[in-house]
Amino acid sequence: MTEAKKRALIVTALAGFVRSFLTHDIELLKDMGYEVHCAANIHHPGAEGMGDYFNDLGVVFHQIDFSSNRPLSRNTLESYFRLKRLRNNVKFAVVHCHTPIAGAIARWVFRNDRKDGCKVIYTTHGFYFHKRSSKKAWIIFYPIEKLMAKYCDAIITINNEDFEVAKKIKMKAAFHINGVGVNLQKYRNVKIDREDYRQKLGIASDDIVVLSVGELSSRKNQKVVVEAIGLINNPKLLFVHCGNAMNSANTKQELLDIAKQFNVRIKLLGLRSDMPSIYQCADIGTLSSTREGLGLAGIEMLAAGLPVVASNVHGILDYMQDGRNGYLADPYSPQEFASGIRKMLDPVIRNAMRQFCSESVDRFDCSVSFRQMQDIYQKVLSG
Repeated sequence: MTEAKKRALIVTALAGFVRSFLTHDIELLKDMGYEVHCAANIHHPGAEGMGDYFNDLGVVFHQIDFSSNRPLSRNTLESYFRLKRLRNNVKFAVVHCHTPIAGAIARWVFRNDRKDGCKVIYTTHGFYFHKRSSKKAWIIFYPIEKLMAKYCDAIITINNEDFEVAKKIKMKAAFHINGVGVNLQKYRNVKIDREDYRQKLGIASDDIVVLSVGELSSRKNQKVVVEAIGLINNPKLLFVHCGNAMNSANTKQELLDIAKQFNVRIKLLGLRSDMPSIYQCADIGTLSSTREGLGLAGIEMLAAGLPVVASNVHGILDYMQDGRNGYLADPYSPQEFASGIRKMLDPVIRNAMRQFCSESVDRFDCSVSFRQMQDIYQKVLSG
């Protein structure tokens, strides 16, 4: 084993997750004097340029073929042994793990290192079990989290419901942060020529744009929005989605097929680097997830002054206020999503919500969550 040195290991299933959500954690650990390593799977859509990203940050990267959605698989078994080999070769002073499968593997692999002073931290970006989840989810995932809690020094949650659950699990410490943070100013007071920008996107001036942002997946549940628009049957409505399919190329075609079935106009823009401008081109935001740790896209939309029709699930409920910054709906009910969208077809209602939309997410600014994460690292790693 390599001689003791102040090293930190970040573990997550997909490498792209690090760039999206964990850059500040890396910077904090480096400021605290740690040499930062990362173990993740770089072979997935959205991981383009991750090698350069790690090099630029001075992060030592370790490729491990974690699965993000198949806990009982050959990949999971192989990733366990590969992570164990890494643990045997390099001594880490802190291991901060994310995402359910990779997080469980890491906590198990490094469970005995805690006796030698290694601190193991787990951030849940949304438990699989929550108030609206099935009994099956509670039966399978709650015991796993309760067991794994014995093998870490702290658990960090990003929504209030998960925090209450975490406090009931017997472990050393439970913390809550306001998500990984959003640079709210990036989405506020954006000045564009809306008509011109819409034209560049292929959107007509009289289109009523219903926007969705995020990966195309069954969990993000974009199909309920398409079905809802089909129920409204307004030819001016245009469903616009920004984001790619992450786990299956079939997801895109399935959504196109549903749109055709319900006679809904749809435009898939893929991954975009100009979201602040696109938010200004939209009329109604949607966040239709069946499960959501927090939902950064929802916070970005609100920061931009865009009212949102959103699922009434944990995480999202931390910032959505029904009737004030949008409307809540059952993620399995096209009728309820249609009701919310119908209400916001009235521009008077949308405009009346705009100011409160932006103010309602002030506490999710990156400056707040950065301070929270800094305090947690100092408390846990100095203990």
